[in-house]
Amino acid sequence: MLVLDTSAQQDWQRAVQAESNAALRAKALLDEIRSNSISVGDDAGRDTSCLLAQMGRPLTSPEVRRRLHLCNRNLIFEQSPDPSKMSICIEKDERVASGGFQKRKVFVCGMESGIMPEFSVLHKTEKQLPNPELLGSKTPTRDINWQRVPTFAAETRGWRTVLVRLLHGRLITEMDVRKHFDWTPSHESQKWADQTR
Repeated sequence: MLVLDTSAQQDWQRAVQAESNAALRAKALLDEIRSNSISVGDDAGRDTSCLLAQMGRPLTSPEVRRRLHLCNRNLIFEQSPDPSKMSICIEKDERVASGGFQKRKVFVCGMESGIMPEFSVLHKTEKQLPNPELLGSKTPTRDINWQRVPTFAAETRGWRTVLVRLLHGRLITEMDVRKHFDWTPSHESQKWADQTR
């Protein structure tokens, strides 16, 4: 006769569940470390947090607005509550309950209101995360071994980033960019190449 050893089975199920939870926590931590590191990664060997490396061909905000208006007359530029930023919007027709249409302003992206570098400058900070090697450790410790990981804090948006956003939103075309901005960056940019394929 077979007898079920329920306490042994329950212990085994708890052990399997604990191991699965530990594996999920370790994967989540490694994913977070990778994600934070990628967000501030370099661009074709150039440090994206260095203003001089990202400056390229700087343009003033009024010049960028002028060129963008040549690409699409429907773009609307508004001063943001933060005086260093502007927002780019577009009006879209939206169906209303009565069956008609009404114009609604839709936010597309933000841009700098002063001098804009060609490429975005990513301002870094550090995030403190537990060392992933300690998660699976069989020897418990009360002290957490912290690891400092560089991560994204803020951005000074470059005009090429604005172009990418508008290209992805199909608000401007590659031909517009070639005509009014020049398609080829001032120096090699893997991010521009990846985003404009």
